[in-house]
Amino acid sequence: MKRSAAVAVTTAVALATGAVLTVSGSAQTAGETQIKLVTKNCAFKFVDVPPRGRGRMAPPGAGDLATLSCQLENAAGTRIGTLDSTSQFTVGGRRARGVAIGIYKLANGEIHFMATNTRSNVSGSVIGGTGAYAGARGTFTAVDRPGEKDGNPSDDTITLLP
Repeated sequence: MKRSAAVAVTTAVALATGAVLTVSGSAQTAGETQIKLVTKNCAFKFVDVPPRGRGRMAPPGAGDLATLSCQLENAAGTRIGTLDSTSQFTVGGRRARGVAIGIYKLANGEIHFMATNTRSNVSGSVIGGTGAYAGARGTFTAVDRPGEKDGNPSDDTITLLP
């Protein structure tokens, strides 16, 4: 897995909070709320801890870190908040994986999440929040758009349980 792909995964973890609240029927259970948003303009930082990878495109190693900070937009393109997350790789190499944690900061509160960081699209758990999202629980998915660069932009859906 290239470093840029590892960082893209971290971007994908940019779940969703605050964009457009939609409650659509078929795939939802009564009382669930879906939040859809777009993550854009992400700033990345990759920290290659010793032993260092060979070259800029080397796969991440166990212990390496990736951080990101993104702006959150709704479907209309209005900026509605920010996302900050970090991933630490627990297994290195071509099949690198690790743990990602983050916070979506919105005008009415924060949504906290945790996910497995892999090279594919990301899904994980909403583990809490503040303000309007205090006690939040649920799931999220983050899907990179076709042709995206480094997970930028990503279409995300958060499903909050009642």
